Amino acid sequence: MKKNYTVLFLFLFLSSIMGGLALKNVLTYSMVIGYGLGVIFLICSIYFAMKDQKNSKPQ
Repeated sequence: MKKNYTVLFLFLFLSSIMGGLALKNVLTYSMVIGYGLGVIFLICSIYFAMKDQKNSKPQ
């Protein structure tokens, strides 16, 4: 079974943004933390998408 990490990291990206928005009244820097984690997850998603695309090219 092929694991699709791209979708996993996209969901983590969305969850971190929503978590930052939900906790903005609880923690002072929750938005910065949420967006920071979101950027990291988005970069990971792009990495795995490019890796999957490179491996699926016909030779």
